[in-house]
Amino acid sequence: MNGMHGRIAYVDLSAETVTTEPIPETWHEQHLGGRGLGVRLLLERQPGGVDPLGPENHLVFATGPLTGLGLPGAARHWVGAKSPLTGSLGESYAGGSFGHLLARSGVDAIVVTGQAAEPVTLRVTDETLTLEPAGALWGEATDVTDELLAGCPLRSCAAIGPAGENEVLLASIINDSGHAAGGRGLGAVMGSKQLKAIVVGGDCPPPVADRAAFDQAREAFVEGVHENEKLTQWAEFGTTAAVEILSEQGLLPTEHFKRGRFDGAESIGGEALKGLTVGQRGCHGCPLECKPVVQGECHGTQLEAASGPEYETLASFGSLLCNDDLESIALANQRCNQLGMDTIGVGHVIATAMEAGYADWGDAEAMLAYVEQIATRSGLGDVLADGPDAAAAALETDEAATVKGAPAGMHDPRGKKGLGLSTATSPRGATHAEGFHDTLVQRRLETALPVETGLASRSIEHKPTAVVAFENARSFINSLVYCSHVVVTVGPDRNFKDLCALVGAVTGRAVSVDDALEIGERNYTLGKLFSLREGFSIVDDRLPKRLRKPLADDPGGVDLPPASLTREELETMKTAYYRCRGWTEDGIERTTLERLGLTSLGEQLECAAVHDPPRGDVLPDGGRSADR
Repeated sequence: MNGMHGRIAYVDLSAETVTTEPIPETWHEQHLGGRGLGVRLLLERQPGGVDPLGPENHLVFATGPLTGLGLPGAARHWVGAKSPLTGSLGESYAGGSFGHLLARSGVDAIVVTGQAAEPVTLRVTDETLTLEPAGALWGEATDVTDELLAGCPLRSCAAIGPAGENEVLLASIINDSGHAAGGRGLGAVMGSKQLKAIVVGGDCPPPVADRAAFDQAREAFVEGVHENEKLTQWAEFGTTAAVEILSEQGLLPTEHFKRGRFDGAESIGGEALKGLTVGQRGCHGCPLECKPVVQGECHGTQLEAASGPEYETLASFGSLLCNDDLESIALANQRCNQLGMDTIGVGHVIATAMEAGYADWGDAEAMLAYVEQIATRSGLGDVLADGPDAAAAALETDEAATVKGAPAGMHDPRGKKGLGLSTATSPRGATHAEGFHDTLVQRRLETALPVETGLASRSIEHKPTAVVAFENARSFINSLVYCSHVVVTVGPDRNFKDLCALVGAVTGRAVSVDDALEIGERNYTLGKLFSLREGFSIVDDRLPKRLRKPLADDPGGVDLPPASLTREELETMKTAYYRCRGWTEDGIERTTLERLGLTSLGEQLECAAVHDPPRGDVLPDGGRSADR
């Protein structure tokens, strides 16, 4: 099995056993790895309806066929389980060195089940798999745990902090003291299993089918990364420059999504952050080093060369809370990493508390206090720890800015209507890591994907088919567990085809753009099957009113309506999107499953209804000829 070791490590914490099993060859052909392998394992290995914090829930870590080979952007890993926050698919992607070293440990994935009687650590190093007592580490911060357990360049540690131990539904898994698998309460799943940390490492790279072809494809890909002006600019600021850009566009989430412009944007953006930045760091093997490293005194606390806040955190602890105190944002980011919490979700629930009058807008000290309370489930933090929906209900505020229970990313869908569609229909709920962004196709540029470009962000025209194409492309990238910032799909420097060439050289299987999109579609459909099994349907594919009504500070213009996304616009796009995907109100069309080779899986998941398609051919915009 080229590109993979072909082995999965199965850990039963209740039975205290660690074994390995081969990956079915057909799975490798169909799904490659990453999110495809991970979600397939969740569908095959655990039943529907399990308690997310119970022993039956499986926690999966997975790599892809390019992981472990030292390529720029290839050091990421996938983590997934049934989410305790949403009740649907919980999946996340993290960078650093953990994925690279897991891929060089001799296994491609780790599946953790059961619950340990006492806290434990799992070691997967140099083809050796062991469980070790971790009682002395229980209660420690993630950076302390990492320092005690990793200890050398050939080891990497993914750990939970007090938030995961306390089963906070916003808890993350932190690796390499600053890279987070967050957003779905995966740290709480790990905490419920009394698994404090996983240590991986080794120097056994996966096999490559054609070394000469790989070396040639690698050289071309790396050269393209170095020559891409957008990527070299990215290396300077990473995501942080988006603060000022989105505020100028009127799309920076401000005052809990009520407004799109923040007067303090310049005080918390990329240029301002340089005042605290002492360097940059990146994932293993990547020359871009897009992650800022901050150091200095912040609110009386000394930051010791810690990973700094990126865009989502600058917005969620900044503009979302009307907070222009950059030092407090940097400190809150560090504390969330140490305590093991998702900064987006924590920002959401603190915004709810401020909206309910428990603190003033922009109160940095209150924000910092709530971060600690949430992690320890003390005071009001015990309410906020259960996520935005629970917080909004308990504090009697307006509907939370969530989709299927997941907090919206810091990208407002009212000015990007394709993003609104992608956010509403995502099987795993609101996400910034896989959704479509209208700005990708706003200008007329060449693209590797079969989509129209030159589409206005505030228009719904042609958006359903564009959303499907980009979701499938991103799903393919996520099945490699590759960094989506390194892969360019639109513009003169696009390198999506080069990525496909790398996959072909490593696996020995030619992969065209069409092949890649089909693999991406297949693996995206696995997520839909998971959500259907857990009882979700088209009714849940919606946006809350907070993300639909017009922005308070956007009056629109003569030829430009105010930024909003009406229910009618969303339903129109959603109808075309479902037809384009071959989905139905409560299932998936039989022909779709047959085309993707998922018929038997769809039929064995009884609650995922399989239907015959409606009559009529699919048209380019997602409609059918019989409907016209």
